[in-house]
Amino acid sequence: MKSKSIPSKKYILKYGVLFGIASIIFSLTSYLTGNYTDQGVFHLIILFFITITSIIAGLLIFKKNNNGYMSLGEALKISIGISLLGGLMAILWKVLLIKVIDPEIITQIEDKQIKRIAKTATNFTQENIERKIAITRKYTSPIRMILIALAEDLINGILFGLIGGLIIRKKRDPFN
Repeated sequence: MKSKSIPSKKYILKYGVLFGIASIIFSLTSYLTGNYTDQGVFHLIILFFITITSIIAGLLIFKKNNNGYMSLGEALKISIGISLLGGLMAILWKVLLIKVIDPEIITQIEDKQIKRIAKTATNFTQENIERKIAITRKYTSPIRMILIALAEDLINGILFGLIGGLIIRKKRDPFN
């Protein structure tokens, strides 16, 4: 007789909320220290660590509580759920920051990117520089930033769930 797997909703909620809270705390810390507009490699490494830790912890605890079994489908479902829930929480924080707390943050981000373009674009014509600035402004619109963040969270959930699920999974014996 085939035994059933435990529901994954509890693990998605718990670790998704933990992921969201950790992301918000990191983002809030970056904002309060004045580093929100200077998001470089270090920033990405910290967010990568928060994401991977949340997803892998959720997968491992689910597997442990499921008598040591987890399918690849369950791993993908849990990791995508954790990533999207935590990502939505972080997006809500960004909307709050951009629309209520500091509406000028978008302008600051644009200004930093425009200055970076000006430094690196020594061989560009004025038309090329203006085109790059227009593209920069297009990608720093609040809606586009939110959509990109949501897409990144979905891709991370799929990728980390697939890799983690392939490593962690353990199938049930169908004859037991």
